[in-house]
Amino acid sequence: MKYLNRILLCLSLLFTSNIFALEQKYHESVLPVIAAFKAHDKTAIAALIRYPLKRRYPIPDIKNEAEFINRFDEVFNDELAAVIASSNIKTDWEKVGWRGIMLNNGVMWVDTDGKIIAVNTQNTKEQTLAKSLIEQGKQSLHASINTFEKPVLDWKTANYHIRVDDLGDHNYRYAVWNIDKRAMDKPDMVLFNGDVTVSGTGGNHHYTFKNGRYSYILHVTIIGCDTSPPGWLEVYKDDERLLFEDVISTH
Repeated sequence: MKYLNRILLCLSLLFTSNIFALEQKYHESVLPVIAAFKAHDKTAIAALIRYPLKRRYPIPDIKNEAEFINRFDEVFNDELAAVIASSNIKTDWEKVGWRGIMLNNGVMWVDTDGKIIAVNTQNTKEQTLAKSLIEQGKQSLHASINTFEKPVLDWKTANYHIRVDDLGDHNYRYAVWNIDKRAMDKPDMVLFNGDVTVSGTGGNHHYTFKNGRYSYILHVTIIGCDTSPPGWLEVYKDDERLLFEDVISTH
């Protein structure tokens, strides 16, 4: 029996490794990325980014190669660069449906064209910059909402300006203005105790806020196609959708 169990274990390990091994046809998408990090070649890495490279709000997105090279250390510290450079293409990378190819369960994503489409880490340098930007941003808000631990979203749709802030311990607050108002004006509505739901390993997620029979849902696009908006707003009364608006600008 012990020999049978050992055989079954070996077959299980072999089967599992075959499932998660990156198919050979995708190796050419990933190998240039690994090589660029092994060479510490910032210019080569910059050419492998699909712009804009999204950063966690309030850090602004990186718009082009020149800006990326200037801000390289904000995104890739030595530790992360070493992880990418030493990654094993057969075991550390995985194709995940339409989302692309991920490294180490979503640390970084590459599309099938070999472009880096997401880096889902925030190092110490970027965290320090974020704290400074948060304090600056509080000064531009109405006094009723300028206290929070960290901002989450600052969006504009065709008709609304929307903010989501984390008050601490993932206690999310939703504030909304008509588009013709300023952030220094008192919000038209404020809701608390929002929930966040994550969709898979790509980073896409949505926030839901309740107000009686009404639900306000903000969908956040992290991994999408070239034409995907940064997100969209939906408003429901019970199960009836009353509003659907794409995000047209972010801050």
